[in-house]
Amino acid sequence: MKITAKCLLGLLIITALCSTAVKAEEETGIKFRVIVGEFEDKSQHSWYHGPPPGTGMADMLITALVKSGKFRVFERAALNELLDEKQLSMSDLANPSASAEQKLEIGDILVKATITEFGYKESKAGGALSRLSSRASVGTYNGRVAVDMRLIDIGTSEVLWADQVAKEEKSRSLGLSTSEFSFGDQKRFDDHVVGKATRKVINAVVEKLEDQVKNRPWEGLLITADDLLFIDGGSELGLKPGMVFEIKRKTKEVKHPRTGKVLKVLYDNVGTVKATDVEEGITTVEVVKGSGFKTGDRVSLKK
Repeated sequence: MKITAKCLLGLLIITALCSTAVKAEEETGIKFRVIVGEFEDKSQHSWYHGPPPGTGMADMLITALVKSGKFRVFERAALNELLDEKQLSMSDLANPSASAEQKLEIGDILVKATITEFGYKESKAGGALSRLSSRASVGTYNGRVAVDMRLIDIGTSEVLWADQVAKEEKSRSLGLSTSEFSFGDQKRFDDHVVGKATRKVINAVVEKLEDQVKNRPWEGLLITADDLLFIDGGSELGLKPGMVFEIKRKTKEVKHPRTGKVLKVLYDNVGTVKATDVEEGITTVEVVKGSGFKTGDRVSLKK
């Protein structure tokens, strides 16, 4: 019994230590900066009379990303202000000829999407499919939403992932009349077969974004002020005192001779710094190794 008790105690201690280690690892994760562009709507939905699906789905994705706690998502007003300050447009964020340094200050990943399907059908007793009128009737309803998605690295303009995300929802009840269905009413929206299919699409996109950043190295910019060094990000991104960062400097860009697209960027290692004081929007760092640091040098988290 004594041996069993000791073994049990040992297992409990190991479990507690493992849980603490996992929690500590999760707490060191950095939130990537994500920009969600408005979804372009190319779907046919004459039955729908609410706010534009493109705006509604973009807002849903922003909310879902914020709730996940894993991303830093810009509010539209703040994003427009940043773009104006850098003299960039939303389209410039996916343009390889725009300055990577400018774009890096704004975000890490741009989400672009086109809605290709947004609707539902009724399967009647005879098996034929027909679109519903403005009022719901008894039947089997099949809601389907499909979106062509692209996740773009803002710094390099590289397409990280592109695919169609399509989801369906079947129900014996439509949930409510189409005249009551709208992005502006979450409860009624989630009761509708199209609303449920839309929610599935949004959740799938969030999962894909989480998968894309799982092993992605975070990057920022170094800022120098006399003898002081700073990083252009802070507590809002999950940076913490004690984190160590590698500093690199761009030396050359290899461009395609016809398109001008940047094919490869070459860097020199400048040194290493450690975070000492983390605030909202800025982190103070001290030199661990190296010298000659300059504003605009690339910062990446050292694993």
